Amino acid sequence: MLSKVNKVLYIGDNIKLVEALLPINSTTSDFSIVHHICANELETMISEDHYHYFICERPVLNSVRKSITEKHPETHCIYLTNEEPNLKSVNIPSPEMMNLVSAEVKSALDYISIPIYYQNSQSIIVYCNTYFSQIFGLLPDDLIGQCLQEVLPNGVIDKVNNSTLRMVNDHQIRLLEFEMRDVTGIKREFLIREEVADDSDLKVGLLFDISEMNTAKATIEKERVMLRATANLSSDLIFFKDLESRFIGCNKQFEEFVGCPEADILGKKDDQLFEINQARMCQAQDTQVIENNEIYVNNEYLTYNNGEEHYIFMQKVPLKDKDGKVQGLIAIGRDITEKSIIKRQLKLANAVFENSRDGILVTDNTGLIITANDACLDIAGYSKAELLNQKIASFAYGRDYRRLFINIERALLSHGKWQGDVNFYTKQGDLGYFWLEVYQIKHNETEIDNRVYSFTDLTQNKYNEEKIQYLSKHDSLTGLNNRIALFNHLETAIARSNHKQIPIGILFIEIKGIKTINERYGHNQGDLVFRDVAKRLKQSASDKDFIARIGDDQFVLVIEELDNEQVVALIARQIAQQFSETITIEGVAVDLSLSIGISICPDDGIELDTVLSNAETAMLRSKQDKSSAYHFYTNELTVNSTHQLARENELKLALVEDQFEVYYQPQYDLNKRQIVAIECMLRWHHPEQGVLLPERFLMLAEQSGILIELGIKMFTKAAKQAAKWHASGINFGRIALPLSKLELSQLSLIASIQKVLLNTGAKANWFEFEIEESLFSNDLYRVQENLLNLSRLGIALTVEGFGAERSVLYSIDKLNIDKFKISKHFIQGVPGFLAGEAMLKSVFVLANSLGIDVVGETIENDPCLTSGDKILTQDKWNNQKEVMTAAEATFYLRCNKRK
Repeated sequence: MLSKVNKVLYIGDNIKLVEALLPINSTTSDFSIVHHICANELETMISEDHYHYFICERPVLNSVRKSITEKHPETHCIYLTNEEPNLKSVNIPSPEMMNLVSAEVKSALDYISIPIYYQNSQSIIVYCNTYFSQIFGLLPDDLIGQCLQEVLPNGVIDKVNNSTLRMVNDHQIRLLEFEMRDVTGIKREFLIREEVADDSDLKVGLLFDISEMNTAKATIEKERVMLRATANLSSDLIFFKDLESRFIGCNKQFEEFVGCPEADILGKKDDQLFEINQARMCQAQDTQVIENNEIYVNNEYLTYNNGEEHYIFMQKVPLKDKDGKVQGLIAIGRDITEKSIIKRQLKLANAVFENSRDGILVTDNTGLIITANDACLDIAGYSKAELLNQKIASFAYGRDYRRLFINIERALLSHGKWQGDVNFYTKQGDLGYFWLEVYQIKHNETEIDNRVYSFTDLTQNKYNEEKIQYLSKHDSLTGLNNRIALFNHLETAIARSNHKQIPIGILFIEIKGIKTINERYGHNQGDLVFRDVAKRLKQSASDKDFIARIGDDQFVLVIEELDNEQVVALIARQIAQQFSETITIEGVAVDLSLSIGISICPDDGIELDTVLSNAETAMLRSKQDKSSAYHFYTNELTVNSTHQLARENELKLALVEDQFEVYYQPQYDLNKRQIVAIECMLRWHHPEQGVLLPERFLMLAEQSGILIELGIKMFTKAAKQAAKWHASGINFGRIALPLSKLELSQLSLIASIQKVLLNTGAKANWFEFEIEESLFSNDLYRVQENLLNLSRLGIALTVEGFGAERSVLYSIDKLNIDKFKISKHFIQGVPGFLAGEAMLKSVFVLANSLGIDVVGETIENDPCLTSGDKILTQDKWNNQKEVMTAAEATFYLRCNKRK
């Protein structure tokens, strides 16, 4: 029994047990216990204070035990273990370090099931709970004093990175994932979360076993990757949505449909990705599926990101959890556009087949009839049952047609088609006359050939005459005019040219390369090439031009009423451009070369044979001289055309280098005598020829195809200047710009104007377009639509050259016509001042009654013109004020402010 205890030094983990046993084994309660976890610097601790008892649970070196007994005989030492510590692996913390973790914290740690440790700034573990040490198969005492780097697998500590997470005291949190085998030898994954303890140099670490979590994550990720990979293999549109109709996943095909990657789609709704009507349709479907827990199935049209409309078979199915609750939806959209088109084509083809006026029957390659339309049955007088499964010879009754069908088969084998006049007796014994066309149809997938017989009944005179007339003047393969039609047309055209004294151009075109196609791929492919050639020639010419095929690979183009020979050169260049690159026809690449010869009538002859022969001669020179795709019969014209091409290149370069400048000229109200607008004029600052007026380059711009781009550039410059004037407070009324027929015929006109207004910040009501009066009566739909859309946009229209015609009066009610600009020709040639004055007054009266202003380009500064009764006379039209640059126009507007 302990008689009296004053002071006890205890080193170990069971402080509660010691505190409970000491009062039982002591006659007094007057005692104090000094508690330490580890036995580091034990002799120093005992020397610093006088202890009656020293109780130790930790391994202590025998030498240390002996030294304590010798130096402190009054201290009664009790060692609960005879083991000695492993000095190689243990760094014994000092008592001061051990005291950094309070006894209360140490006591609480063992009740926490999370592995926890404390380490100092040297990464020495100063304390850990049992859950931490058990992971390594050790006791806490085995780890205390060791470096964390030695406890963890090699190299793990070097991989620790500071995370972006910060505590309120700005301490960073370190996160470390690593793998190691636990005490049972199983490889597991762990996560260490370490941060600096508040008001201390100690770091607190928590160890989490994340093996199961990572396994689950890996399984989920694997399933997600497999699901995404499977979805990407599908050509269908596949996507997933949540309860709020937001996208939570999709496949590659859906990414192409939307036009952006999945990362940009996730979290968005339909109205953030699609046009509003399409979005509303999709969201209504989603609501039906999610709220009603039902499947949606329907065919619908969806517009892809590239603007193409596709016909989609859409299915949407509720996406449910394990309890059957709807959590969203999964949708699959199958593109059935091609299938729908094929179905419609088959339906159309069947309708054409059944309703064709021509008799059509189809046989197999043995001549056995497999189908026939009603017209064919009517022609022959047979029923369908009498013809089906019979030889084609059954249709040809009353004569021996073996030679005919032998010739047809030979032609089909060599050319794939046959055509000609035939006559057959009907079942009733009537003789019928027909135009017969036979085609061979090859089915590559089944290697089965069919023959299609098309009978045109020439017995009916009206239809017969039209067919014969067409066949007599047209090439049956390309649909172009034939040689006979060319001679008839050219003879009439030459006579008309001599009468009107207006030249015509003849282009003799020879195309090489089709023969190679015939030899390599067969005549069927060659026929396709011929048809494509004819199509391209038509695209290069206008509707009034005449095109004929006069040989296997020779064509003639006749152009009447030429303004100049450059028009012919331009068309020749366009034709050459059509064949400058490789053409692909049904998967076959075709390289064609052409030579073009040009003759001009009457310069190169006034006889049909002469102008054709001269054009052919020029073509032969073109075959030899490859410097140009075309040659004139007269060499000088070829040189001039080359110069013309050089000027076109200069014009295109000028557009790129911005050599054009907009000049300005005041526009006056002839009634109010004041500036109401500023007119724009374009000038070309040629680097060698100086400033060129529009008449020097506008026609060239139109012929070379850059007039549209030039007009947009002019409008852009004017819009920028208008924005500057508006910002400076200069009242310029409106800026007037000319608009040609070619520009008004463009589908993209309105969009281009809106883009300029948006980019420059200019307003539509700051501008007016001057339109030639004749265009208001133009019957071209695109011109009328653009005029109407310009008015809707808020841009005023000025009738240029009013008085030359009256067609504009029919358009005033529906268009935003703001002004009449008097045509000089309106009063020129009118005898006498009074007549001219009266005509002008009539215009003023008409304009005033319609609420339209009458304007002109100038007004004299003569004081006598301030009288309201004074009218500009013919000679005053010629007093034109010089046009001004933008700076000059700005100064002029400041000095001549509008009232």
